[in-house]
Amino acid sequence: MDMQVILNQMVVLFILLTVGFVGGKAKLLSVDAGKILSKIVINITAPCTILTSVLSGDISITAGETAVFLAISFLHYLFFIVASLPVARLLCKNKEGRGLYSYMAAFGNTAFMGFPVIIAIFGSTSAFYVALFNIPFVLLTFSVGIILISGKGSKFDPKILISPSIIAALAAAIIAVTGFRAPAVITESIRLIGNMTTPGSMLVIGSTLAFVSFKDVFSEWRLYPTSLFKLIFMPVLSWLVFRQFISNEVILGILVILSGMPTAAMSAMVAIEYGGDERIASGGVSMTTLLSGVTIPLVVYLLLM
Repeated sequence: MDMQVILNQMVVLFILLTVGFVGGKAKLLSVDAGKILSKIVINITAPCTILTSVLSGDISITAGETAVFLAISFLHYLFFIVASLPVARLLCKNKEGRGLYSYMAAFGNTAFMGFPVIIAIFGSTSAFYVALFNIPFVLLTFSVGIILISGKGSKFDPKILISPSIIAALAAAIIAVTGFRAPAVITESIRLIGNMTTPGSMLVIGSTLAFVSFKDVFSEWRLYPTSLFKLIFMPVLSWLVFRQFISNEVILGILVILSGMPTAAMSAMVAIEYGGDERIASGGVSMTTLLSGVTIPLVVYLLLM
């Protein structure tokens, strides 16, 4: 990996984010427009990005390797949920608050930020691994995540199993294992739609930040140690643990970088839907997103170069 290339790609991503921020401030991108664009990215362009990663024919992976990476992804989340609990207990006394801080520390923005950052560093074929990594993210967010953020019990919703991104990830796994090749006209159409994922994701994040009170964000002291844990401690711990049994440098790099993603934007959405503290959740997303412009290149340089 060339550090200059990585820094250039991060600058490009943050220029796109700035465009979204300016668009939000100028009211060219309203809150509703951001929600619509978010749905387009999640339900249309991101699934196409996932499929493009295997339809190009540049990736070759067996069913066993797919299963192993998926199992590692599940273990990753469970491990960091457990690791985040004592940190959250130190930061917050009430149960609801502890759960929210635990979620913010354990779950990263591996979809909106994950796809563009990983693709920028490792190339388009790496999108397949990001897609697999997001399967446990979705399953755990809408089960364990709801319980943590709301502080209440909740039933698992089987509808999440038929989300477009999960269907695309499962389809991509089958394509990768079988070596299926679609007609060129289909592949090119899917690729063009998938190319919208990176700019669309960054525009959504930027426009969302435009409607956040930065005074409220930076006055909440608990967000500072939470950000440190999420952006620095987690990728370092991930590197120390996974390098013991993962020899593939690309897969190790993907896991480490995804560990250092900013707090998942889903934390604010779940907080709104299930009665959590949306102000704290939005603040955590905002602060970690801003700081990640420095921490992600730092993690890459110190751990992966």
